[in-house]
Amino acid sequence: MSLTAKKRHSITVSQSTWEILKKLRALHDKSISRIIEESVLKMLKEDGYNTTYFKIMASVPECDEEENTELTKALDSLKDEDLKIAEEYNVEDKTHE
Repeated sequence: MSLTAKKRHSITVSQSTWEILKKLRALHDKSISRIIEESVLKMLKEDGYNTTYFKIMASVPECDEEENTELTKALDSLKDEDLKIAEEYNVEDKTHE
């Protein structure tokens, strides 16, 4: 999940949550959007969610329920190490790094 790509959305929060967000904005000199984004990423990390799953699922269009179940099962089994580059190949000089 990138903090750089932005798209406008509408959300609904309670008045008390909005007041807290405004105070946090002033305390941390960050936009409310940035505070929400950072909070979501922190929650994913602290609660042990598979961030790889969310990164992949956020970048693809919706699929039907059967496909979703199958893909979710496969993605849930992935670990961050599964996405590490094992080998690089330089096309220009045709060598492996």
